[in-house]
Amino acid sequence: MNWMVVLGAIALIFGGLLVVSPNSLLKISEGLNRMVTRIDEQVLKYRLGVGIALIISAVFLFMYAYMLGKR
Repeated sequence: MNWMVVLGAIALIFGGLLVVSPNSLLKISEGLNRMVTRIDEQVLKYRLGVGIALIISAVFLFMYAYMLGKR
């Protein structure tokens, strides 16, 4: 339920920005693109550690979902 409120608030904010100030969304987008590019570079630099961490996380989540399903 809370996630729907958060998503609704995000949609309201971005919808309002699209109507009132579309240039501010372009500036936000450019800033986020630079941040994502830096994150991509770091992930590729440490790809082995990130990959192993993601695999361990996925195994944990699958096991947790399996245990919850058994109830």
